[in-house]
This record gives sequence, C-alpha cells and structure tokens, in this order.
Amino acid sequence: MATMGEKIKRSFVWNLAIVTLLFLQGVLGNTLDTEQKRSDQVAVSLSFGSEVCHIYTAKLSIEKLTLPKDIIDLAVVKEDIDSDNAITYTVIGTSPLCKDCFSFSGNQLQLEKNLTQEIIQSSHAMVVIQGILNETTSCVVLNIHIDHEHHNPRLANDFYKTKLKSENGTTWTIDADFGKFTATTSDTKIENNLFNFTLNSDDDFDVSTSFCLSQSQGQETSLELSDEFDIGKLPKDGTISFFIEVSDVSDPAKLSRSLMTVNYPTQSELNTKPSATLTSETAISCKIQEDPSISTGAVVLVLVCLLAIALFGWIGYAYLNPNTSSGRFLIRNRPGAERMREDGEYIQI
Repeated sequence: MATMGEKIKRSFVWNLAIVTLLFLQGVLGNTLDTEQKRSDQVAVSLSFGSEVCHIYTAKLSIEKLTLPKDIIDLAVVKEDIDSDNAITYTVIGTSPLCKDCFSFSGNQLQLEKNLTQEIIQSSHAMVVIQGILNETTSCVVLNIHIDHEHHNPRLANDFYKTKLKSENGTTWTIDADFGKFTATTSDTKIENNLFNFTLNSDDDFDVSTSFCLSQSQGQETSLELSDEFDIGKLPKDGTISFFIEVSDVSDPAKLSRSLMTVNYPTQSELNTKPSATLTSETAISCKIQEDPSISTGAVVLVLVCLLAIALFGWIGYAYLNPNTSSGRFLIRNRPGAERMREDGEYIQI
C-alpha cells in the first residue's frame, strides 16, 4: 500500500503534467476548462485532499509597477480542514524561468523583482503554487497575462525614393542618400529588440529577383541589388514600388510597412544613349543635337562662314603663288579667260 508521501508525489507529478499541457493550450489561445478570473488581483482557493490542480488566470500590468506587487490571495475553502493550522505556501516553479521573482508574504503571492525579458516578450508567465497542511497538499497554477504597452516597430520614414545609376550601362548601383533602415519601437519594457526585415511586392513582379536586404534580422538593414539583377527584367515604365516590412521577432504580429519607390532608365532610353567610344566629330555632332539652345539656323550660319573663309583663303593663296597648281588653276579659270582664248592672246603657263 502506498504511503501518504508517495500519494502526494504521484498526485503532484500527474497534476503538473496536466497543468503544463493546459498552459501550452492557453498560450496558443485555447479556452481552459477550469475556473478563470482576470483582474489585477485574484482570490485563489486551495482545496486540500483533492487531486485536482486548479488553474486561475490573472492579469499583471507592469507599466507603472511598484515592487513588491501583490498578485493573489490564497484561501482555504474545505470545511473539514482546520484552517487555523499553519499552511506553508511555496512557489515550486515558473515558466518561463524567473528565479526569485515570486514569493509569499503570508497568504499573498507577490512579485518581488522585475520580470525577465523572456516573460515580457512572451506576455505570459505560469506560476505553480503548492500549499501544505498537515502533510496534505494542494496545487494551484496561476496563468498570468503580462500587460504592457505594445507598439509596432517602425522605420524612420513611411516613404522612400531612390534611383539606379550606372557608369557604363552594364553595372548598376542604388543611388540612396538615406543610408540604412533603422527600426525602432516605443516599447520601453523590452530591451534590445530584434526585428525581421522583408521585401513585399504584388503578384505582377517578384521583388526578390532584383532587390534584397543586407540582413533579414537585427536592428538595421540596407537595400541592395540581388546577384542576378538585370535591368531588362524590371517593368518597362521606368519605376517600381514595393514595401519594406519590419516586424518584431518576439511577436511577428507587430509590424509596419514603408513604401520604397525606385526610378531607372527605360529600355528605349538605354538604346538611344550615346556610346562612350564615339569619335570626336560624332561627339560634337551629338552634343549639338542634344543641346536645345543651339538652333538649326545658327549651325547653318556657322558652316557658311567657315566655307567662305576657306574659299577666300584659297583664292588669296593662289593669287600670291601663281606658279603653284592652285595659282595656275586660278589663272586658267579666272573671269575673262575664255574671251582671251578667242582673241588669240591667251598664253598657257
């Protein structure tokens, strides 16, 4: 026959296993089929001699917390138990672990020190309490919802704009003057927050084929071109928009998005762009065509002046040098040369 101590041990182990399963269900949002009370302070009843480990739910706000903080009152409800006898209350475990965070002052459970970051980030704490009276035990589980301000992480701006640039038309870079994206949150109780960064686009364009982030988790990141970037695969209108999403690692439901717009040359602009290896004459011609301040009439006038200067220069040279081929050509073709031939006075030089 099992001794009283063995019964207590077996009952407690069995109840603790049930409690752990129910706690996991509570974290996942399922309803517990036990007595629940939600308030800043709840009254918990111990039922000695029962093998049932009752579960209570409490809410603890830590925004303006003064320690120590009373959480529950314990009371004995079984009439056949002499409540005048001394009852020993013990905290036998917490999940997540928070060593020496909870203790008893009389029959009141108190929070003695600040909760761990793990508990704050999960917003839940389970405290297993045991009462002992005349070698009889009673088990109570307190599922505490940690209430604190919840703010979505954000980037510095809701809208960003940049453009792509290239020196040779083949290698492209992002011309970004905003630097890195740094995420912040107004949650004062959570320290050293970590964030997830992702790029989101619509179904018409997969942003991951052209853009990526320098890191997907941390406190800051930057926009980069992917290894397989090809400007020809971007939309043909010369602009694309997508979202940079930042979410809390501990609670992915807390998130925000900023819109990123990227401008770039269209394919037609790339095809008409002059090559860097043009000759000097072609480069001058292109410069004249690209400069709207130079009119067509001005170009024609300059060319006529250049031709006139060249013509008068040649005539002067031929006139001063009659023995040269240019001089002889001028003599043969000067005005009145045909009339002299008819008179028989033309002398060929």
